Amino acid sequence: MSFPLEGMKVLDLTRALSGPFATRMLSDLGADVVKVEPPSGDLTRAYGGRIGNLASHFTQHNAGKRNICVDLKAPGAAQLLLEMVDVADIVVENFRPGVMARYGLDWGTLHERNPRLIMLSISGFGQDGPERDRAAYAPVLHAETGLIDRFAELGKNRAVDFPLSTADTSAAVHGVIAVLAAALMAQRTGEGQHIDLAMVNAQFYHDDFLGMVLNGDTPPAGSGDVWEIEGGRIVIATPFFYLWRTLAKHADLQDPGDDEDSRRQVVADYLAAFPSWDAVTELLDGFNLAWGRVRPWRDAVFTNPSAGPRGVLADIDDRAGGTRKITQAPYRFSDAEAGVRLPAAYRGEHNAEVLSDWLERSASDVAAMREAGILAEQDPTKKR
Repeated sequence: MSFPLEGMKVLDLTRALSGPFATRMLSDLGADVVKVEPPSGDLTRAYGGRIGNLASHFTQHNAGKRNICVDLKAPGAAQLLLEMVDVADIVVENFRPGVMARYGLDWGTLHERNPRLIMLSISGFGQDGPERDRAAYAPVLHAETGLIDRFAELGKNRAVDFPLSTADTSAAVHGVIAVLAAALMAQRTGEGQHIDLAMVNAQFYHDDFLGMVLNGDTPPAGSGDVWEIEGGRIVIATPFFYLWRTLAKHADLQDPGDDEDSRRQVVADYLAAFPSWDAVTELLDGFNLAWGRVRPWRDAVFTNPSAGPRGVLADIDDRAGGTRKITQAPYRFSDAEAGVRLPAAYRGEHNAEVLSDWLERSASDVAAMREAGILAEQDPTKKR
């Protein structure tokens, strides 16, 4: 079997999360992704514990990619990237609007050189929006799109950002969908195109309850309530009114009156009285009510019974003589492969290899660019 995107060349001009998440997906689908990193390094190289001087967060989102280190401020560096654009199929960048143009790498220039090129630009508020120049990390979008306030108000919690970067990952997923759609269109037309993907658009589009908000309705605090029972906490994935109606009818619960808080207490007492976890889940299965064990977050990926059989985790070279685990691509094709193929790279580790493969540059050419300050390489024994 082969990979769906085998043979496709992706020039990755991204850092932090939205861009690297998107290019990791393209790499797992078989594309040759070359991450272009500045001498200062991607800021996520400092996130999390290190093995072999590679941080966990950087490893998670950059495994599978080859890496070259280019100082765009050096004379001749932008020209090198333009030559790589000439042979690339896709360029992905997530700088603030205007930064690519500052280095002569704007869409107009790239498209003129390579008409079949597809370019994905991920930014917080779009290339031409009124807030285009704002710095935008995931917490900013979580706040600006109302998610932080909604979770605080409806969940009766303190207003705080989420412990995951959904604004980044949703933008990445929709960016990859757009890139693949553009690639299919290019097969018909012979022309590539520029994709302007704003995180603010992606986050609102990704909000499955926004339709209720637009209609003036109040979304639920969540899609299921959590209950304390013998053996742990369980979430029952159904609106409370339906859970109450089901249990009141079939379990003969006494209605304390048309008061939701009182009814919740009746349900809580009823479920807590069962002698075992299995007794509760057998009851719920009998009523065809979906449920889930509320697993401790540090252990969930190790204890979930589907994680092992479904291959949720992959072992990759930890660059220190052993292996380390990262999440594996979730795609299972009937007649193709997908998944991580390379460990995370040190900065500039593949300078010579990539420039030979893509541009047929010799070792002496690479040495000259290193001497000129265009290329740099990380010492693997040092953190950054």
